[in-house]
Amino acid sequence: MNTIKEKADFYKALSEPLRLRILHYLLGLEEYTCVKELAHIFKNDQSVIYRHLEVLRREGLVETRKQKKFLLCYVKDKEKVRKLL
Repeated sequence: MNTIKEKADFYKALSEPLRLRILHYLLGLEEYTCVKELAHIFKNDQSVIYRHLEVLRREGLVETRKQKKFLLCYVKDKEKVRKLL
C-alpha cells in the first residue's frame, strides 16, 4: 500500500460486515471452501459471495482457484488477517 487511495481501498474492503464475517469464517478453516458453501452458510446468493470474495482477493486477503466447476477460496495470510481483525 503506497498511496492514500490504496489504503482507502484496503480499509473500504474491510468495512463491509459480510466481508468481515466471511474472513472470520475462512480463518477457522484448514482447507479451501467453495463459494456454494459460503452462500449456504451466509444465506446469500453465490453471486453476492463471489463479488465480496473478489474485493477481498484484490486486496490480497483471500486467494481463489477453480477446481472443475467450483470456485474455491481461502485466507492468503492468516497471521496478517488475524492482526487486522
